[in-house]
Amino acid sequence: MLNIASEVFSVEKVTLQNIYLLPEDRKPIVYFVMLTQGGYKNIIYVGFTHCLRQKWINHRRKIEFEFLNRIGYQINIFGIVLPEITNVEGQAVLALYRKILQPKLNRDRNSFAVIQAEQIKKQIKMLEENECENYKKLIKNSPQDRYEDLKKQIEIWEQNGDDKSTIIDKIWTACQPVS
Repeated sequence: MLNIASEVFSVEKVTLQNIYLLPEDRKPIVYFVMLTQGGYKNIIYVGFTHCLRQKWINHRRKIEFEFLNRIGYQINIFGIVLPEITNVEGQAVLALYRKILQPKLNRDRNSFAVIQAEQIKKQIKMLEENECENYKKLIKNSPQDRYEDLKKQIEIWEQNGDDKSTIIDKIWTACQPVS
């Protein structure tokens, strides 16, 4: 497939906000989407295309990348331009990188909705571990029911002798996202 190592070169890292800087020439490229926050770096998606900029205009995971970017993660795109190869060869290279890196957003089960559902399950588990059983109902019920259940839980805490400051701390702790 590749005869000379110099036939392959890397594309500079481009942030999600600067996708207009991605190359628009038609060359086969395996591209990587890297999530960065502080010292944490993780490749979350690997793809193959013949026109990187065009691919990003209507990327199927664009909404997930934009959401992660909005909540504080930096999203970088970079890639390896391959010499003229067939689509079958390009897909083989892609499959190799996916097998090695196992990026989370390449799996359909890690769609945006599935990831949100997993986060809710983690929050329910944390609430149950913190003996906040009534919060399990809060997550599943309508907004009106949530307030009623919260009032009941506050009454229970008051009956147990908790002061207002402690109750506020319990509500605050229970509502924190799971890390």
